[in-house]
Amino acid sequence: MVFHGPASSTPQPTGLLIGAGFAVVVAACALSAAVVSPVQVEVRFAVVGLAACIYAIYAAQVLSAAVTGLLAWLLATGFLVGDPGELAMTGGADVRRLLALVAIATAGGLYGVVRRRRRLVLDRRDPVEQCE
Repeated sequence: MVFHGPASSTPQPTGLLIGAGFAVVVAACALSAAVVSPVQVEVRFAVVGLAACIYAIYAAQVLSAAVTGLLAWLLATGFLVGDPGELAMTGGADVRRLLALVAIATAGGLYGVVRRRRRLVLDRRDPVEQCE
């Protein structure tokens, strides 16, 4: 599946962006597990969320950003909470973390889209207008 950028006719390969987002989230989970204490679950999720958001800004595509946020929640819940490798819902805290990770990644994707669109508009301006 290929989507076109908001102000560009260049297609962005959504599947590749999601795959790259997955790799970023795996690396963030590994870093978080190695550096942050297991009792600081929210800090571990913050590290993963920050990585997902920064990647989403770079990817600049809302769909891949949202999916990256979902993947971040799945991996962080499965490997950073409770028994490693066991994905289990424990209640409202998991739902809040899911919404937070998807929201921060999607917000990063939206920011990336706006940033890319603005850059494309500025690049298309007349050079004389840019000097004023």
